[in-house]
Amino acid sequence: MRKSKTHIVAAALAVAILAVMAFAVGCGDSSTPTDGESSAAAELEGSAADRAQAILGHAPTGLAKKIVDSGEVVVANDANYAPQSSIDKTTNELVGFDVDAAKGMAEILGLGVKFENPAWETIPAGLNQGRFDVSIGSMTVTSERKKALDFTDPYYYTSGQVFVAEGGSQIAGVADLAGKKVGVGAATTYYDYLKAESDAVVKTYTTDAETFPDLRNGNLDFVMTAGPTGQEAISQGQPFAFSGEPLYYEDLAFAIKKGEADWLALLNHAVQTMHENGALSDMSMTWYAGLDLTKKAE
Repeated sequence: MRKSKTHIVAAALAVAILAVMAFAVGCGDSSTPTDGESSAAAELEGSAADRAQAILGHAPTGLAKKIVDSGEVVVANDANYAPQSSIDKTTNELVGFDVDAAKGMAEILGLGVKFENPAWETIPAGLNQGRFDVSIGSMTVTSERKKALDFTDPYYYTSGQVFVAEGGSQIAGVADLAGKKVGVGAATTYYDYLKAESDAVVKTYTTDAETFPDLRNGNLDFVMTAGPTGQEAISQGQPFAFSGEPLYYEDLAFAIKKGEADWLALLNHAVQTMHENGALSDMSMTWYAGLDLTKKAE
């Protein structure tokens, strides 16, 4: 993922993810691009207003107009969710796959970008209250979240994976978590899944990364998070391992407040453009050990 990693580590991680990605066929919650949406156009030039006009075919309205007029988009993100987003200890800058995706979106639309790093569970309310313009933080598209938010087309796909301390138990399925202490990030799909599908003792943390110290010191039996998040911890030398195969796969998308059709269309244009020009694939391979997680396994 990061340039400082050795080729040996990258190769090992690639093998691990390829093994779990092989089971992704037919999984996920979202669909292909919405019917009636046009393919992303060639790279646009001019001001943010000019680009919005070209994409929409009319001057932007609603939240899209406010953002275009200000020249800046406010992006909700998680600064403790490597490799999706985290603070680089050397430069003290926010870096990661989600960070690059947000910057790519802003560049396509001719906007500046400002990152905010709220508690994960406050993001839906913050979007609807106008504190943020968009969440670009690996949010899974679910039917429940669709009641409160609108989502773009998926920009990548990942797994719901259980991790264990190195040398710990390998699970065969979710039933093996019964009575076990499992750490998850608060208000995540992992929490929802375990509460609905297992008899695990679920313990929540502010963010997924905060589960790992308790897994390491024995206060948890397992952690459940995105496959790449656990993989990142392992690649950094932490004593963890994958436990069993992924329990499910997820479609991840940008999220906004409901009812902002022009803003959603502009964001979808950016997502489609980054898919078509290979930018998202390049970002994925940079941050995920040479793997392209922007395409579903077939």
